[in-house]
Amino acid sequence: MKEFRILLPCITLSVCLQAAQLPVTLGSAGTFTILGASTVTSTGPSVVNGNVGVSPGSAITGFPPAIVVGGALHVADGPAALAQSDLTAAYLDAAGRTVPAIKAGDLGGLTLAPGLYKSTSSLGITGVLTLDGQGNSGSVFIFQVASALTTATGSQVVLIGGARAANVFWQVGSSATLGTYSIFAGTIMAQASVSIATGAALNGRALARTGAVTLDSNTGDNPGPPFTGGSPTALAVTCPQGSALVGVVYNSLVVATGGTPPYTFSITPGSLPAGLLLNASTGAVTGTPTGSGGTSSFTANALDFVAGSGTNSCSIVVAPAGSGADVSIVKTGPATLVSGGGNVTYNIVVTNAGPSSAAGVTVNDVLPAGTTFVSATPSQGSCSGTSTVSCSLGAIASGGTATVVIVVTSPGSAGSLTNTATVDSTTPDPVTSNNSSTTASTATQGAAGVPSLSTWGLAGLALLLARFGVRFLREAHA
Repeated sequence: MKEFRILLPCITLSVCLQAAQLPVTLGSAGTFTILGASTVTSTGPSVVNGNVGVSPGSAITGFPPAIVVGGALHVADGPAALAQSDLTAAYLDAAGRTVPAIKAGDLGGLTLAPGLYKSTSSLGITGVLTLDGQGNSGSVFIFQVASALTTATGSQVVLIGGARAANVFWQVGSSATLGTYSIFAGTIMAQASVSIATGAALNGRALARTGAVTLDSNTGDNPGPPFTGGSPTALAVTCPQGSALVGVVYNSLVVATGGTPPYTFSITPGSLPAGLLLNASTGAVTGTPTGSGGTSSFTANALDFVAGSGTNSCSIVVAPAGSGADVSIVKTGPATLVSGGGNVTYNIVVTNAGPSSAAGVTVNDVLPAGTTFVSATPSQGSCSGTSTVSCSLGAIASGGTATVVIVVTSPGSAGSLTNTATVDSTTPDPVTSNNSSTTASTATQGAAGVPSLSTWGLAGLALLLARFGVRFLREAHA
């Protein structure tokens, strides 16, 4: 009797084991924690560890008050262009991996082993997704998402069993959105855009191929290059976000890179501000600050699986309750305008609703494509820049306002113009939803100009008319 064997494709996690994956090659894109194609925009005091760049667009706004440590801003320069090229190669690499395990819907509540996973539509994470390296610090996780990736408010991606954020890759067919106060691990490679909501913490990268990357009071830490074996790099520790406000939810990370995961985190000597707690397994620092505010200095420690250790001296400055400054911005401009180079005026009004004075107020305005900068006149402080106008307005008292008038020339052709301005302050802002304002205009085709003659042309025309006049008189007397 013959024996028949049927080979079934691997379609569920429970029926087969996957072949080990190699890390996705990021090239120079790996040095970027944030990389956009059109714009990169930050609202509030985001902290990014690693490079921040945009290409082929030319607008990075909200830095400051957002800051970059261990990297630099790259605006439409050579490194940003090369990173975008390398991102395309990495995206295609991840998308081209074959024989995945099919996953759909929501990954919350699951524990996944290393491997290749595919969703044929959108994918969500609600609650906790656990990625288990199963004792292999070189384990690789690759997720192919056909459309959108969305994580819920407060969701977490937790790494255990030696899994590293540097070896986790999310190839997203459209856009990715990280929910408010969520914690995410891995490199996002999105075809369109990446939006990181208020207070979300990213242990990885947000890389967008064609759209924007938007931040809102976030922590972003570059996990370093993928680990493929051999001797790991020295263990390093990154501090959590250094500012907070009494009564406002805080969400950040103590991040360890290098060494051999898993890591165990601790705070000693010193302590976190009252109301904040450290998760010793994940490094998450969460809670709502209490008390009267002040500065808490401490040492953040990480111990890896083979007893390697790393430390960093950190501090968190907590502003007292009621000390925040709610700054807002309203931008207005013409609904319609005529193309062809005429002047167009935009008016910006910044208001501080208090209760405290707003210090270090800055306005950033990315001018519409096709327009040409003419002038920027602030009611206080100073402005600089041409394609992106940045205005340092200084302090605005509670209940006070400041204005900026920006004049540009209209584009050479008809079309739609969208212009967004943002405002930030170094004083904690309890409401960030009113920190940007957008105006839309329609440019209509201008009337064709009337041809003009030069001085010599006018002289020639006069002689010609005179000649015809003499001839007319002769004929009249003949």
